[in-house]
Amino acid sequence: MTSTSESHGGNSDCPLNGIRVLEVSTTRAARIAGQLLADLGADVVRAVDVLPDPAIPANPGEVWWDRGKRLVPLRSEEIRNAIGGADVLFVDHTPTGLTASHLRAEDIQARNPGLTHVWMPPYAASGRWAELDEDPLLLDAVGGVAGRYPCVEDRPVAPVVATTSLLHGALGAGAAVAGLVGRTRTGAGHTAVVSGVHAAATQMATMMIEGVDQPVFSPGRSVRSLPFWRMYQASDGQWFFLATLTPDLFFRALEALDRMDILVLPEVGGEFTNLMVVGSPGVQAVEHELESLFATEPCSHWISTFAAADVPCAPVRTRAEWAVSDIVAANHGMTTIEHDVLGEVTMPDVPIAFSRSRVQTPRAAVVERSRTPEIWPRRTRTMDAADPSGQRPLEGIRVIDAATFLAAPLVASLLADHGAEVIKVEPRDGDPYRAFTLSFISVNQYKRGVVLDLGTDPGRETLLDLVRRADVLVENLRPGRLDKLGVGPEVLRRERPELVQCTVSAYGRAGAYATAPGFDPVFQSLSGMAAAQGGDSQPLAAPMPAHDTCTGALGALGVLAALYERGTTGVGQQVWASLASTSIFLQGSELTGYAGRPEPQRGGVDYPGPAEGHRFYACTDGWMAVAAVGTDRTATLRRALGIGDLTDIESALTTHTVEEALVLLSEHGVPACRVLEQQGALEDPFLQENRFSHVVTDPQFGRLRMVRTFVEWGSEDKDSPGRSFTVGEDTREVLADLGYPEGRIDEILGGRRTVQEQETSVRTS
Repeated sequence: MTSTSESHGGNSDCPLNGIRVLEVSTTRAARIAGQLLADLGADVVRAVDVLPDPAIPANPGEVWWDRGKRLVPLRSEEIRNAIGGADVLFVDHTPTGLTASHLRAEDIQARNPGLTHVWMPPYAASGRWAELDEDPLLLDAVGGVAGRYPCVEDRPVAPVVATTSLLHGALGAGAAVAGLVGRTRTGAGHTAVVSGVHAAATQMATMMIEGVDQPVFSPGRSVRSLPFWRMYQASDGQWFFLATLTPDLFFRALEALDRMDILVLPEVGGEFTNLMVVGSPGVQAVEHELESLFATEPCSHWISTFAAADVPCAPVRTRAEWAVSDIVAANHGMTTIEHDVLGEVTMPDVPIAFSRSRVQTPRAAVVERSRTPEIWPRRTRTMDAADPSGQRPLEGIRVIDAATFLAAPLVASLLADHGAEVIKVEPRDGDPYRAFTLSFISVNQYKRGVVLDLGTDPGRETLLDLVRRADVLVENLRPGRLDKLGVGPEVLRRERPELVQCTVSAYGRAGAYATAPGFDPVFQSLSGMAAAQGGDSQPLAAPMPAHDTCTGALGALGVLAALYERGTTGVGQQVWASLASTSIFLQGSELTGYAGRPEPQRGGVDYPGPAEGHRFYACTDGWMAVAAVGTDRTATLRRALGIGDLTDIESALTTHTVEEALVLLSEHGVPACRVLEQQGALEDPFLQENRFSHVVTDPQFGRLRMVRTFVEWGSEDKDSPGRSFTVGEDTREVLADLGYPEGRIDEILGGRRTVQEQETSVRTS
């Protein structure tokens, strides 16, 4: 870090140039949120009680979390004074700490009515676990993440990468910029709550779905998974992940292997559905055939075979190999800064890119060792007559979601959570992700659905008409595909100069891989994450789509930054996000390197955690997570259990129920919680108190309980109802809003009837 008094904030080409951010934080999530805004050009001041000791950091990630900021010693009253000059406040206290600090939104609104107040509690706004010290292991326990990791025995598994915390930071950054966009219309600030539980909800939205009226499919936790979506070992002992998510992709893989006969095995019977249940006869039969086949050739042979057939597949690599790979280099994924104590430090670069704007050149944090009477001059604003009460910041913003699968549609879903109207455009066969019906509903529940054939002139012209009335277009087509359809970026800019176009891809914009397909576990494998999770055993890919969800959050952040800058320039631009860049961001702490840094954490099969005081433990009636980090707290843990240094903690806890153990540890100040089990997770009292889920009705499955939202806006006084919709269900309504006559709508639909029309026909026949 650097000690200086130089000017701060981004240059004039940065989207958040001139924005002032006050960060009152200790947690990694809030610090990452501040870092992302600093990357986008904001002047970020992190208030610290005590200036950091200029020595080796306790956590190597701290150098990365605080880059681009000013670290300033501020007392409570000085913090409140600084709020008067800020545009954004990040605060990450627990509920009790927030009240005690007098930093609630209602405490400071009069001081700065234009402030965007983002509260990022480590866990939640209320409930039993809300006051726990921040710890990624505990968050993954209460949020349901640990209970979903692949395992051999039925037990929670500790992630070696704090993906939920990183996602929490990206969500908080997005909420802050959404508030700034909203302020440009009313002059009034907004209040958001983005909790650790919201981050868990985002990461788990496609998996935490329960049927109210009938049981629904729930994925298992086997380390083997399904034959079209799992790790395989080649003849040279190397591992690779076959990521053929849809039937078409799996059939393409079998064709490349010249093994289409696998589909007519007696246990399969030509039905892909017979491959959808872990451990079923069909799954076992196909796995046996493929395992035997893949054991005949080295890994490189299979990677080449699948690459030639355009099949998503990736070898397992280490983090070190990933950091110097051509994929990372092509995406400008790593950068180097100079640190006063550590010297040269390598770390991830900014994970999103813009066609017009620049991002801030990363630099070490600046330590301001002397107190200054005023961080910034006080902001004076004239409030518009418009009252933002009851409005979310993006109300009035229209988004066209022309994307498929998960990462890119989630960009639009997050914008919908901030209040935008989202219209999802699908081809006649629908988004391929509809094959996973429940997950599709969860991700797209706040959108309207339109069907268009972009291969026809009416379809293309209708898309352009939608774009002419839109603020944002989200798409994830292969590079050049929009140009071939006649609606490329140049056409879009000509038709709607104010448009913000968000392009999401697997491998990014550059390099030989730019057009290659890829899904979440492809990047868990390439980036070293799967190898690190597996440790000395086989590599393990997590089932939750951390890359997809975080790419969605980062893409949404880029869109919001471009929308904010558009308020000044009047011009839109293109924003790029990719799974590859996200994979670098998600392991930012692990990929931050300098001379003498300790080795990052590595796991293993059924990995319980990094230390005896910091791991999962079995009790008589379930599992608990303990975060007694360090020798002093581990000693306190032993005292709480009444055991000496030679007694095994694991044995001691097996004599207690979870509740008994929690009481003992709480009395001694040891952070601990119950691990949320997969079965009935959405009925958990803590999640229910924090309104984690709600019920959405689907014609086929009836009532479904699923994740409700990824952010809470303080101005909201009612929930937006989620919904399930069929392909093109809202086409007539949306096109009528464009002024299209019935005849033209009929031409576009090409004889296709909406669900409502089909139901009317049945009732009147």
